[in-house]
Amino acid sequence: MTTAATPSGGRPADTGELGVPPQRDDLTVDGPRSDQPVRYPPQNHVLRHLQLSHQMSSDGSLTATMPILDDLADGPLTEGGWLRLGAVATLVDSVAGHHAVLVVSPDWSATLHLSTVLAARAEGSVVTARCSPLRIGRNQVVTETSVTDEAGTEIARSTCTYARLPRRDDTPVVDSTARDNTVHYREDHELDPRPPLEDYLRISPVPGEPRIELPMHNRIRNSFGSLQGGASIVVAEVMATHLAGMCDGGERRARCVFADMHYLAPARGGPFRVDGEVLAQTGHVVTSRTRIFETAGESDRLLQTATATAEYLD
Repeated sequence: MTTAATPSGGRPADTGELGVPPQRDDLTVDGPRSDQPVRYPPQNHVLRHLQLSHQMSSDGSLTATMPILDDLADGPLTEGGWLRLGAVATLVDSVAGHHAVLVVSPDWSATLHLSTVLAARAEGSVVTARCSPLRIGRNQVVTETSVTDEAGTEIARSTCTYARLPRRDDTPVVDSTARDNTVHYREDHELDPRPPLEDYLRISPVPGEPRIELPMHNRIRNSFGSLQGGASIVVAEVMATHLAGMCDGGERRARCVFADMHYLAPARGGPFRVDGEVLAQTGHVVTSRTRIFETAGESDRLLQTATATAEYLD
């Protein structure tokens, strides 16, 4: 299973972080290894790039916000572009994962399943994700998250399932003093101009082939060093639109409106092989499957599998 990238952990609230306790930065492929502790999420990370904010009320309810930016949309916002499903799903994974860690504390959690439906165009400058528990069981936590824009229109809804991991000596502890607090994730040095989301995450579709190239790097690592759950949905989204383009000869643009991801195993270091397959094509809709393999070691390991739906825009 893939561990959730959750902004929760044992650090005093006045640090401005809800991340896990300091970890050694021995996971990087972007530079030399270091024995210096780092915070999660680190700088130059997808959660900071999306400029997420988490708000926890005094009663323990949790919401998160994300700005509506051109580089997070599938087209210019002034021309009717929608927030991309991958960006919305990363917001959802962040807030739902945070919620799961809170409700199972002092245990920890790991993402098993994340399903997202993109329903409408977001209006205004920010969207808000509200996470509600459907079931808090002995072994699993199931949540539903509604994402709305400033006008109150529901633009997306997600269902997430998390495994409950029994506490170990090295398990982080959620800081209860973080209640009634807002934490903002920002990059210290924002990229200017901001690149498209797939470029920031280094997701490279192979022209004319149902394949994506993806190296492991710190922008897509979760708190356990595995592949971050929301970034995986971005991969499935890119594959869905890539395959739709291949089916149509590149004549029409497509938008991914649904993705259902199952997390099967944690990544150990990458790089990844991403294979796509068209399952069905009916009228304006292409349904596809994405499988993410880790290629390190003697044999490839299947890490995640997703089903996604893309709709042609013209």
